[in-house]
Amino acid sequence: MRYFEATLLENRALGSHSFVLRLGGCESLAGTLPGQFVMLRADWGTDPLLPRAFSLLSVGDRGEVEILIKGAGKATRLFEHTLAGAALHVLGPLGSSFPAPSAERVDWLIAGGVGLAPLLMHAARARAAGTAERITMFYGGRTETDLVLLDDIAATGCDIVLATEDGSCGHAGYVTGAVQVALGAAAQTPTLLACGPDPMLLASARLAHAHSLPAYLSVEGEMACGVGACLVCAIPCASRPFRYACKDGPVLPLSDLAGPYAAPS
Repeated sequence: MRYFEATLLENRALGSHSFVLRLGGCESLAGTLPGQFVMLRADWGTDPLLPRAFSLLSVGDRGEVEILIKGAGKATRLFEHTLAGAALHVLGPLGSSFPAPSAERVDWLIAGGVGLAPLLMHAARARAAGTAERITMFYGGRTETDLVLLDDIAATGCDIVLATEDGSCGHAGYVTGAVQVALGAAAQTPTLLACGPDPMLLASARLAHAHSLPAYLSVEGEMACGVGACLVCAIPCASRPFRYACKDGPVLPLSDLAGPYAAPS
């Protein structure tokens, strides 16, 4: 973990307020794994005061990294309009990662919105390891325009299942509905790796419990400090009263999650 200043090399718009920031000067993030994150802020003064947490989309050569963001709140809108050449302040890498791709495991990646970022990074790692055929990406959004980086997903060589809530592309409904359909025809027992909005994570947990599947969830949520000092990102767990999404997570095994993620009694 290191706090440093990076340079914004490119701000690439993807449509529907989604965009990719490409940063330079990030050599210390070279070993970042899928699911780990950085705390990021620009020189915007004291409003907003705190940095924001983002999973990495990719880690390239020459100290370059990419971050997928959707402009929604005040900070992300400011990032959306930040121009190349700007200085960005980075703390990272932070947190835990998804288990590495393996030829001994079938991974079903469940991505909602910008939750695509670490799972696309996982699929790219699988391609590099020669195990892309063991990966299926389930990717959902509200409409077709919310589904971004489809060419990048296809380039990993993994199978792709798309879903939109309005039925404009792929499965009509939530992405977890597409997973439910696929489970009915699954020839092997998959491991679920999920990252996205809280309702999607809860639905993924219910599917895993119902089908007795191993699962890992990225419980990112809201973070203030990113290092476990403020304790606002507490997650109820079975092995101890709480773990903290920033320090112990954000990727946690479903088997250790309690509260709303626990199996029905």
